[in-house]
Amino acid sequence: MGLFGTIKPGLRKSQAAILHLDLLGSMAVQMLDGTALTPTGAKTRGLLAILALSDRRPVTRKTLAHLLWSRRSDEQARASLRQEIHRLSEALSPLGTDILDIQRHALTLKPVLTTVDAERYLNASPSGILKLPETDATLLTDLEAVDPALDEWLAQQRNRLRHHMTTVLEQAESSLPDPEQRIAAANRLLRLDRLNENAWKTLMRELVRTADTSAALLAAEQCLATFRDSLANEPSAATRLLIDELRASQGAGRSSSHSDMLSGRVASCEATFSSERPSHGATNGAAHTAEGWGTGNQTIASIGFSPLQPELLTAITPDLENILDETAVGLANQGFLSVFPPFHTPPMRESSKVETRASGDYLVQTKIQTSLLPGATEGTLSQQVRLIVRVTDQRRDGMIVWAERFPIIPGNCDTVAALLTSEIGWRIALAEARNSASRHADELTPLEAGLRAFAFINRKEPASFLPAEKLLQSALRRDPQHPFLLMTAALFGLVRSYEQWAPERIERERAAAIEAARGLIRVIPETITGRLILARLLLDRPSEREAGLRLIEETKPFAPSLGITIAIEAYALLMQDRPLEAAACLKTFRRSHPTHPFVDLFDTDVVLIFLLGGNAREAVERSRIAFSMSPTRISMLTLHLAGLAALEKADDESVVAEQTEARAQLLRLMPDFSLEAVRTHYAYLPPTQLAAFLTLLERAGIPATPLAFAGRKKPALGGTSSTGYESSSVVPSSSVP
Repeated sequence: MGLFGTIKPGLRKSQAAILHLDLLGSMAVQMLDGTALTPTGAKTRGLLAILALSDRRPVTRKTLAHLLWSRRSDEQARASLRQEIHRLSEALSPLGTDILDIQRHALTLKPVLTTVDAERYLNASPSGILKLPETDATLLTDLEAVDPALDEWLAQQRNRLRHHMTTVLEQAESSLPDPEQRIAAANRLLRLDRLNENAWKTLMRELVRTADTSAALLAAEQCLATFRDSLANEPSAATRLLIDELRASQGAGRSSSHSDMLSGRVASCEATFSSERPSHGATNGAAHTAEGWGTGNQTIASIGFSPLQPELLTAITPDLENILDETAVGLANQGFLSVFPPFHTPPMRESSKVETRASGDYLVQTKIQTSLLPGATEGTLSQQVRLIVRVTDQRRDGMIVWAERFPIIPGNCDTVAALLTSEIGWRIALAEARNSASRHADELTPLEAGLRAFAFINRKEPASFLPAEKLLQSALRRDPQHPFLLMTAALFGLVRSYEQWAPERIERERAAAIEAARGLIRVIPETITGRLILARLLLDRPSEREAGLRLIEETKPFAPSLGITIAIEAYALLMQDRPLEAAACLKTFRRSHPTHPFVDLFDTDVVLIFLLGGNAREAVERSRIAFSMSPTRISMLTLHLAGLAALEKADDESVVAEQTEARAQLLRLMPDFSLEAVRTHYAYLPPTQLAAFLTLLERAGIPATPLAFAGRKKPALGGTSSTGYESSSVVPSSSVP
């Protein structure tokens, strides 16, 4: 019966599946004896497919009607659905058993009586995936163009199946004990995704382990050819390093044993990490070369710019070229991207010769959109110009990583370029961290380890801090002056200080973060990002607050007028006991950049400013989002409780219930939590703001002292402290002279 056995061991015959559904390829439905029961109507097959891929959960009639008759009215769709349910029941009637659980509002396919081939793959574990027959069949090829809504659902199901199989095979190639199994998993993964670098590296390493060096060399050449043919580019630096080591070991006539290969590769990696330093030759824009800016093994990905098309040549083209040039320089100066400079626009008579191929793992694509709006004078029109920017991953079929629209007006080119630099660099860092998520930590280069730590930091969950710390310590030991690693270490110290509640640990985190930020400025003196991070850190130290304020003022002339400087300035206003001005300043920033990564990473600052600045509703909206995503953050729970207490309708039943739930969660995480702990944690706040904050928490039911919880020294959720983790600096002493 293909993928299925007739009766599972231990099951009575009456319990065994009596109907088999094959959904890979075109649908096929058959009984145990091979009798075909495949419905003839496309809508009927669509109904059965939806039920079969619903994870055996009930599917509402409303959902079924929408997916199969999205162009009809609700009443017509429901009537048609009733007819199709009857047709499906008739088609399956030879079974003699009703396998459809038909209720008034929903339908379910009874799980015990049916088996579905796709489910075997969707439920497969890393150890079980290789036991299933290999398949590259497309799911439900006979259900295309039945209904637009069903087409969309079908695309989602195909992506779901492909993503699950890719994930499980990646886990299999890294966790199965037998090298032959890991080779089989890597080969299957490559048949699904020829550009999966982790699979190529696993395949080469495991072939070496099995002493099949010739096959490993062949895999290396196939890997290079695949990337060159598909992307006109090379694989990542880590993959090329492995290939070079493999070629070198073969060329030297050495034995390609497992120990030789691995020891050679590790030695090569360590030598590379210790000798490389970031290149700043492109700081002044003088390094416009076809080889790219910021190239080298320290870079995690390359980025290119799509050339301007002839039809986009307008009066604002010089502004656009200026924006892209400044963005390219800014990205190169971040130190972790190889940047291929933008193509310059040729004269109109040469426009047909514009190069259409652009290099890079990521591609920045631009489009100009113009519209006419009423002018200042009655009866006149003015032209509005918008720049549409999107960043696509060229190794993953042009998947969009980030996109945004910007108005182009006289004088805002520097601002747009600065925003593009921060947004693009941030999004690519997170994308690359996700791309390497399945690799072993010991396989990561220092920069890749830093990127994975960067992803952990963006989660802001206390449970993520320990792995982030270990990754950063390892990376900085090998490359103590890499600007991206130093920036990540500074951010890490700041973010983790939010979740520390012992004074000595708070100070230790801040000191480590300040050390890393100052190290970044030493490595790249012109870095605006490093200066702003350092300014933000110094604002939390009353003795150095004036230095932080001066640093902001010194940076403002060189920073975009509507950039991240505004958000740091808002926090500075709060520290100067000007909360209303701080909230207004932050609102200006959020209006200009509603999706800026700063808002997510520093959401604690955002909520605190809005709360103390008289915008309780905005504070609660932001804290609700953070609380729902990570309910173990004591700092955010504290702010959420205070925000709920500050709402005008604090006596509303729903608010009271939410407050009770948040308070209970807070005391579960930190049983000795009290106003005394809050006073110590937020000692850096101006006295009037700290008093207002404590009043709100007292109204929310937080006890004044931890005496009521005496004897309960251990946190309810385990761990070594109230936040469940120990703390130590991630910046080695040698990293910052």
